[in-house]
Amino acid sequence: MKDNNDGTTDVFAIWEYDSYEDYEEIETKVRSDKMHVRRIHDWYEKHGGKEYVLREYIIEMKNEELLCTVK
Repeated sequence: MKDNNDGTTDVFAIWEYDSYEDYEEIETKVRSDKMHVRRIHDWYEKHGGKEYVLREYIIEMKNEELLCTVK
């Protein structure tokens, strides 16, 4: 996390996968896990609903692939 000293904080996370296909497979499994989906839904509801959280607390979200530049 990085405090921007303007009332906002950058939060970021990086995951490493062996391949993009592995990422897609894992992401599909996570999104199809009913217990996981329920926990996420309940968390959003506890905090005012998904739309409220995204509107009031999230300025920008990115899901980007990072590529190695070392050869």
